[in-house]
Amino acid sequence: MAEEFPKSSAEIIDISDVPELFFEMLPDDWRLELESNWEEFAPAVKVYGIKQGEELIGGGLVFSAHTSETDNYPPIAEYYFDNDFLYIGYLWVAEKFRGRNLGDFWLNSVFETFPKNPFWLSIEDAGLAKFYMKNEFTLEREVIYSGGKDWIYVRKPASELI
Repeated sequence: MAEEFPKSSAEIIDISDVPELFFEMLPDDWRLELESNWEEFAPAVKVYGIKQGEELIGGGLVFSAHTSETDNYPPIAEYYFDNDFLYIGYLWVAEKFRGRNLGDFWLNSVFETFPKNPFWLSIEDAGLAKFYMKNEFTLEREVIYSGGKDWIYVRKPASELI
């Protein structure tokens, strides 16, 4: 059974002004993708880190507008953003801290920060579906495009959840 992470020892912090702190911990392909697109992404993104003591141990991005990140399905992205959905991307927890429900902690903190917004995300790895479904996302659609296949998940705001 996964060890529950003591929430009192972790906090979510807005590091949008210093995103490189988060980028440094990411796999090379993610880091390069973000660094090469950051000028475009920055006006539409908030970066929230998971901090334990003085150490940044994870985090993720919350997009508020269409960017090249969602270019595989522009009409879908525009529909969601036009309807006040926020897009979650690049959710990451350092390997030595995995299995402690920190991804859940990050998501719930973001949901609390934006209680009136619905959320959407896309995954390439079907193995992540269980994690997102556990966090009240539902499969909206499968998208096949020239680069492969993604699954789009959505989560309604707390006021709309039963």
